[in-house]
Amino acid sequence: MTTRPLLLPWTPEDVPHAILDILRGCNIRCRDCYNSEPDHLKPLPEIDAQLDALARLRKLHSVSIVGGEPALHPDLAEIVRRARRRGLFVELFTNGVDLNGPLLADLKRAGINVIFLHIESNQRRPDLPADCAPDDLRRLRADKAAMIAAHGIEVGLAVTAYPDKLREIEEAVAFTLDSPHVCYLLATWWRDVNRMPPIRGNLDSGMSAQAGSARPLIPAGEARNRESSRPFQEKFGLNPFACLGSNLDATDPRWMSFLVGAAHRGEKLSFCHSLKPTWVERAFLGLSRWMTGRYPFYQPQRAGFFSAHLLLNGLAGGGLGGSLKLLARAGRPGARLTAKKILFQRPAAFDEQGRVVHCQPCPDAVVKGGGLVPLCISDRVASGGPSNRRVLEEVS
Repeated sequence: MTTRPLLLPWTPEDVPHAILDILRGCNIRCRDCYNSEPDHLKPLPEIDAQLDALARLRKLHSVSIVGGEPALHPDLAEIVRRARRRGLFVELFTNGVDLNGPLLADLKRAGINVIFLHIESNQRRPDLPADCAPDDLRRLRADKAAMIAAHGIEVGLAVTAYPDKLREIEEAVAFTLDSPHVCYLLATWWRDVNRMPPIRGNLDSGMSAQAGSARPLIPAGEARNRESSRPFQEKFGLNPFACLGSNLDATDPRWMSFLVGAAHRGEKLSFCHSLKPTWVERAFLGLSRWMTGRYPFYQPQRAGFFSAHLLLNGLAGGGLGGSLKLLARAGRPGARLTAKKILFQRPAAFDEQGRVVHCQPCPDAVVKGGGLVPLCISDRVASGGPSNRRVLEEVS
């Protein structure tokens, strides 16, 4: 029987996550990069204003810092520090080229929680050969992940799911499960964003192509997230755990996550177990919202907390046998228990009427033109909506 994922109870006002976009400019080239604006650095006062606007627009639990390449910003550690002072957990997305010991030490002192590495074969980068083999890619990811983990920082991997290179997504899932350091995988289905026409509006007012623009449709034959990720679910025994629908169809899972418990002994994966959602997770979300006023998004790696979650989830019908076997393996000498979170997401697209179809609510929204817009199409947006613009003006 197919597992029904938990539909997250977020609303546009209390979705617990958002994006802090700090610069344009990069030190590598990626295939079909969604960044199209000229290179520039945002000064700290502008970043402060964006953080304050995000806090007013959403009941935030965490933010992701993106660019361009964020490591090129000379005030990166200070930006992390300012987000943490606001009580937010902080994720950083980077290609990893400029990561080094001193920078990682600065980021750790500033309070960074997770660093996502965007490393894939569709990049021109100085630390990979032009015709890199899968072993080259795995070795670089492993080396960078170990360097980050050595500073006590959690590690994630971010990849693009290209239709002509789905084998690489399978390898990314396998790498995430096998790695003793990588706890997260974000796989985003490919979209040629730069071929989209200019977009007007924002998440509050609605978004569509500008009048008179060509209106590309959602790519013909594009499967829903449920079907697109099914081969990976079957190969690795993944149970859909949580999802978000779209602004036009709540049953269309544009954002699909999986929660996997993994036991490692040294560098080797001993056993993994994919959890099914139960009433326990629904109760936890509701209780967190009631006690703290916001929903949780990021959860630090805590073996004791996750062990209790495994037991409660198993007793509630999430797979008790797998949970007990995982806990037994994790209890052996030299073993370590990790919660691995895998997410497949589809970027925004247009429907036949030219309306922008996106996750609802969109957790990866960024301030643009005074409003909130999906990060994946932010450089195509010409203006923000009036209602959110007032919020930014109040804090600027």
